Amino acid sequence: MPSGVATAGGPAARLPGARTALALLLTINLFNYIDRQVLSAVLPKLKRDAALFDPADDWRNTKAGALTTAFMVTYMLLAPAFARAGDVVRRWLLVGVGVALWSVASGSSGLAAGYVVLLLTRMLVGVGEAAYGPIAPAMLADLYPAAERGRIMAWYNAAIPVGSALGFVVGGLVAGLFGWRHAFLVTFVGLVPAALCFLMREPARSARQPGVPRTPYGAVVRELVGTKSFVYLCSGMTATTFLLGGVAAWAPEYIFQREARFALTPAALDRLATDPQFRTLDQARPLVPPEVVDRLRPAADGAELTYDRFRAVLTERLTRDELTQYAEPVYDAATSPNSITLGTIGVGFGAVVVVAGLVATLLGGVYGDRLRNRGVRGAYFRAAGWSTLLAWPFFLAMLFVPFPYAWGPLFVAVFFLFFNTGPANTILANISRSPIRATAFAINILVIHALGDAISPTVIGYITDLSDLHTAFLLTSGFILLGGGLWVLGAKYLDADTARAEAADRDT
Repeated sequence: MPSGVATAGGPAARLPGARTALALLLTINLFNYIDRQVLSAVLPKLKRDAALFDPADDWRNTKAGALTTAFMVTYMLLAPAFARAGDVVRRWLLVGVGVALWSVASGSSGLAAGYVVLLLTRMLVGVGEAAYGPIAPAMLADLYPAAERGRIMAWYNAAIPVGSALGFVVGGLVAGLFGWRHAFLVTFVGLVPAALCFLMREPARSARQPGVPRTPYGAVVRELVGTKSFVYLCSGMTATTFLLGGVAAWAPEYIFQREARFALTPAALDRLATDPQFRTLDQARPLVPPEVVDRLRPAADGAELTYDRFRAVLTERLTRDELTQYAEPVYDAATSPNSITLGTIGVGFGAVVVVAGLVATLLGGVYGDRLRNRGVRGAYFRAAGWSTLLAWPFFLAMLFVPFPYAWGPLFVAVFFLFFNTGPANTILANISRSPIRATAFAINILVIHALGDAISPTVIGYITDLSDLHTAFLLTSGFILLGGGLWVLGAKYLDADTARAEAADRDT
């Protein structure tokens, strides 16, 4: 067979066009995570929009978290179907259609006139991503030999921290300047890489001997469930995905509540009556009734207060129902001129994610390859597991150390939480046979999102409605220990499962 042609075990050498494909798929993955975190960045403003949420609704946080859940549920349920389609349909066509669909749906989120419409657009984003998510890494495995996969998966997944950071920065800044709707309109730019997909040359698929039937889906599931490394990998990824997805969705709000400062002044109260920002969508009436504003005037002494202390002032002056309905507009009107804003939070949090996450993702893939080449048993599992465990004490420190010092432990925690990205995806590529690799990625997507970040934003929102975000984050931190521990335990099975997959490919 000619050098570089795809075989059952993958190409013997990098195929022509591999770097171009990697660059385009990395760009698409970048837009993927920009889109995801734009929602997180604008969530505090979106949650206060009376056109979407009833100010009297006691479950606004739960419903806000459900916007992320709706996307994740659609994504995880449809990913296996698109992965199977990728076995027979031109894969670049599926990817292009999927990216175009999610770009249009994401941009249209900024045009939603009500909560239900916004929920539907987020579900359509999930449909588009399902057509891309499981196929892209499988194509990369067909383009690059096994010896390079750790590094290539690291580069591909480097888009996660960079895209997430850009989503926080772009979302926070645009929402602060023009409103939350304009932040979503920016994501229409994803149509550009979508169009490029239709111009790409389809890579050769891993070979399958003539007459060998396609493995039935049920048999694929049974094979993967019987692979211990796959079970440990999915279990650990589920735990860390729960933590990362939930915290990412609520991090801007959490930092805002800890760092923002408020001053109740006569000018701030006047804004509630005159500023169009604090009136209903049709400008017919103020969001906060005049009688409620008048009840706050005796407390308008201009003292600068923290979020919690300011809430205590409001609690003294307002009834429980009034606090539920009108607290958020009052917070916005009374934000001190020198206070931290969602825009500055987006820049700071985005800088942490992009620097720590990018460096960690690239180093994680290289480090996993190096351990493997040195003959370390279960190298990729060890790289993923121990780095994740190291993140836990720094995450806890971030919750209790005052800002701005808390940015330090947050940076280290993000670094170790992203270090596992390359090794974890390399494990998945190496323990699954070539003919079922896309399906393995799809099943992994289904599991980790169904039990991970499809539910964690809503769970954290629910805990917040019952207590506060600090308690929700503290409880969620236990998933770091769970994920890291499972990966460390899985290390003893990895080498045997990898060898079994390679042998099966050679015999196919």
